[in-house]
Amino acid sequence: MKKLSVLLLGIIPIVCLTGCSSNNQNNNLNDGDEIENAMVVYFSATNNTEAVAQTIARHINAKIYELEPRDAYTSADLNYGNSDSRVFQEHNQIIAGNRVNVELVETHFEGFEDAEYIFLGAPVWWQELSWVIENFVSENDFEGKTIIPFGTSSSSLFTLDNLTPLATNATWLEPQRFRSSVSESEVISWVDGLDITFA
Repeated sequence: MKKLSVLLLGIIPIVCLTGCSSNNQNNNLNDGDEIENAMVVYFSATNNTEAVAQTIARHINAKIYELEPRDAYTSADLNYGNSDSRVFQEHNQIIAGNRVNVELVETHFEGFEDAEYIFLGAPVWWQELSWVIENFVSENDFEGKTIIPFGTSSSSLFTLDNLTPLATNATWLEPQRFRSSVSESEVISWVDGLDITFA
């Protein structure tokens, strides 16, 4: 009985240490020191963009931040085939020449000032990166920074026409589209092919 008590007393602190740990503020997925000259910022509606963003962040050991709308999108909101859905109505506003301002929970992130390269990802909506990320782009100064845009879509290519006017002082690289089912190795191959030193 005494041996059992001693054994349990030894296990309890270990369980507490492993079960009570909390995530870092930036949801970083890496061990060791993070790089300072790059970060990953993304909005994901159905987790496809999130998976790509996490692969990039792990591969280069960068900070990663998710853009979260204050008024979160529901699955009904994302029904592109329903003319009454939120995304459909928002797109109609854009067609009418109005900007849809989706307010985000946070647009300023730790490490942004030091980052030279910003991986910026979102799902592709009507051949553009989702307008949800426009608030982040318009609220930050990208002077001297390079934005590396990527999007997820089953088929649609996309332009940056809705974004580049919001950060005219940034250097924008060619956008990269990934299939929803893209493999980690394909994402890593793209990152390595950028021929950029992340440090």
